[in-house]
Amino acid sequence: MIKINNFRVGIVIVNYNGGKYINDCVRSVFESTYKNYMVIVVDNASTDNSVKNLEEEFKDRITIIKNNENLGFSGANNIGIEYALQNGCEFVILLNNDTVIDKDLIHNMVSTSLSNDNAIISPKIYYYNEPNKIWSAGGGINWKKGLSYHYGFNKIDKGQFDEQKEIDFATGCCILIHKSVFDKIGFLAEEYFLYFEDTDFCVRAKRAGIKILYEPSAKLWHKVSSTTGGEESLITLYYGNRNRLYFNDKFNKKNKIYWLTYFYITRIIKFIVWNIKGQREKIKIVLEAKKDYNKSKMYKKIF
Repeated sequence: MIKINNFRVGIVIVNYNGGKYINDCVRSVFESTYKNYMVIVVDNASTDNSVKNLEEEFKDRITIIKNNENLGFSGANNIGIEYALQNGCEFVILLNNDTVIDKDLIHNMVSTSLSNDNAIISPKIYYYNEPNKIWSAGGGINWKKGLSYHYGFNKIDKGQFDEQKEIDFATGCCILIHKSVFDKIGFLAEEYFLYFEDTDFCVRAKRAGIKILYEPSAKLWHKVSSTTGGEESLITLYYGNRNRLYFNDKFNKKNKIYWLTYFYITRIIKFIVWNIKGQREKIKIVLEAKKDYNKSKMYKKIF
């Protein structure tokens, strides 16, 4: 019989100015029933007091890797993944710094993966401020629209998403990955910098024959978009639009007429609304994202 706690888990948490919430996240990890893990915080050149706060509270109980510049979600996670694998971790969990995990999350994710040929595992994610409202019960991809989506989004949990099932993608907010997956498909694609890198990774995994499962007994609470400032912040609009085009051009050529038509129609509608509201900076940033995509400028944009 396999002893689940024999498998070391690397918990990789990327931080960028997360002083208001990252200590809560790390604290919740230390309250886990699963004990064979190491916490790796990769800091993207934060300018707040988050690193200082972590060092004061957790001292040598965690590893903090300090980047000299902001390498984005994918670049920083890749540094943490490599460190975890070099230090004997069988599994890696990528975890957002604005989350709080349930005490049994690690155990339940590892157990489900081991029972399913080292599958990638996605948990049930709730809104932190509305603890019984679901943000994600696993992810799907609508290839005609060229968009990923979350099952259960904004639904009150009444047990209707309590069945384990195979899904299209697991959000990078919290995802468990066995080390063999990295051997097979590599790490996160760093050209995205922010957004769609998790979808890219999961599509590559699925096409390589790796199963992705939603596990409802693994739970956490997410302070949604705390780092990026919300769904219509300029940083979200820029990377979300640019990377959406790049992702679809990479993986979804057969549906191009559909997803590109949907993209332009919905952008035009948004432009009209934003123009009426006097939010012309949003129109400008989306046009800039489209322009940069056309010129293959996949780089870090300074805001």
